[in-house]
Amino acid sequence: MTVPTPRARRRALTGVLAAALALPLAACGAEGGDDGDGDGGSGSSAALLPAAEGTTSYPLTLETWAGDTVLEERPERVAVIGFSSNLDALEALDVTPVYALSDEDWEWRDDDYLAGIETVDTATRSDPINVEGIAASEPDLIIALNFLWEEADFERLSAIAPVLENPELVDGTQIDWREPQRRIGEVLDLAAAADTVVEEAEAAIAAVADAHPEYAGRTLTIATDYPETGMDYYTVAGGTAEQVVANLGFAPHPAADEFTEETHVSDELLGRLDGDVLVVGYFDDATREAREASPLFQAIPAVAEGRYAAVDGEDPAAGGNAIWVMRRGASALSLPWALETIADVWLADVELG
Repeated sequence: MTVPTPRARRRALTGVLAAALALPLAACGAEGGDDGDGDGGSGSSAALLPAAEGTTSYPLTLETWAGDTVLEERPERVAVIGFSSNLDALEALDVTPVYALSDEDWEWRDDDYLAGIETVDTATRSDPINVEGIAASEPDLIIALNFLWEEADFERLSAIAPVLENPELVDGTQIDWREPQRRIGEVLDLAAAADTVVEEAEAAIAAVADAHPEYAGRTLTIATDYPETGMDYYTVAGGTAEQVVANLGFAPHPAADEFTEETHVSDELLGRLDGDVLVVGYFDDATREAREASPLFQAIPAVAEGRYAAVDGEDPAAGGNAIWVMRRGASALSLPWALETIADVWLADVELG
């Protein structure tokens, strides 16, 4: 089955925006969006967001774990950094940022949307924050949800524009994807649109589950075997990955709460991976071959009885990027795609009986 990814395609393209779309993607530290009249691209700002709904009042105080900043008026030029879900939330609302980090070519993304971003920094989320590059894009809001961990970074960004972060420091793998979508919607005076995005995503997710009633009440364990650090338990109790598989109808695994503090799975604990289905992601052939040759791994009932699936985390065709969705990339755009991938690619050859 093919479930359409929910996207808000409500953008009214004007001649001014068309000019912005023609701008080349800027490299790290480049001045993004200079349309030739010296205003840094601000002439196209009105077309970067849908019309305001009129439900959010400004000035608006943004409460964050590192301090508060005040958004004096509705932002027009939004910079976004951090994990892919932040940019996903903007795309779902049809909000085009003026600055974003370079990102992997995720399957759920719209290439035309990406082409409209004034400045795509060649930096990634693993690099130091390019404060100068962000400042050059002249944002009036910086979205960095679930990404900042140092007060110094928050202060440097706040000197440029108000920063949207979480009210409290939290583990990003434990966040409900609906929360950042709705928070961004409220700050941009698009709360109703954000609710619609969430509802459409929930409907798409439910459609995948409805197509696979055989999952209801079964247990699914997902783990990833990293070359350097070994096996990591993904579907921990309360985590994003557990929420993802629950959306498919799978029941919580009795062993999931044993890994909330320490997700590493030692050889002595390999048996705790067992479930009605076991999926393990790998990032190289050598790691997979060594693991599958291990007598301890072979003794896991799900492996011995053919209820095991191996996923190549480096191969998009094998649905490898769904691993990222369950780690840090869950969003209204990515989840319908990931659930369909889990059901129709990962578990395609698994017989539940």
